[in-house]
Amino acid sequence: MNRINPQFAEIIGLLCAEGSHIIAYSSYWGKDKGKKRFYNNDKSERIEFSNKDSRLLAHYSKLLLKEFDYSANPTKHYKVNICKKYIIGEIIKCTELGHTRWKVPEFIIKSNNKIKIAFIRGYFDGDGTVSKSIRMFSTNNSGLNQVSKLLQDLGFEPYFEKPMIKENRKPLYVIHIRQKERERFLSLIQPISKKPGNLRG
Repeated sequence: MNRINPQFAEIIGLLCAEGSHIIAYSSYWGKDKGKKRFYNNDKSERIEFSNKDSRLLAHYSKLLLKEFDYSANPTKHYKVNICKKYIIGEIIKCTELGHTRWKVPEFIIKSNNKIKIAFIRGYFDGDGTVSKSIRMFSTNNSGLNQVSKLLQDLGFEPYFEKPMIKENRKPLYVIHIRQKERERFLSLIQPISKKPGNLRG
């Protein structure tokens, strides 16, 4: 793994929280070198990051520019898309994407605290909330257990609340960090968009 740096870890954290890997096939008439051509089952692929916080979208775009020299501006639908295949490959070889499929990559689990902090920042900005205490959410219990282990490595004492159960929806698992650790968490992690009172992303 040659991309062991904080900005890549933060990108992965954001995508574990709010990312999706989309593959689609379509048939259409188009042009190839100026000549009309029919494209049958043409494959398109992208990684999509979605969040309604414009500050976080702009920050994510800056991370992509810094890490990959890739310019991707937010769309009017609050999304930032990666369409370049080699960048998609770099990300997908670390983890699958999707609410129940993501995992904390091994290189982050085994890395230093600076890398772990960057991943947690990304994940928390995507799927966390802060009020009197800190919470992080996911329908992916195994992935969230890995996040909990990273927090323990950083000296926190997270615990799991009782899952939130809603009819016809998957259980929502919740990590809770107590109020006494709140200020140290915010000072160490330095989230970009999540401030006291903000809703979960």
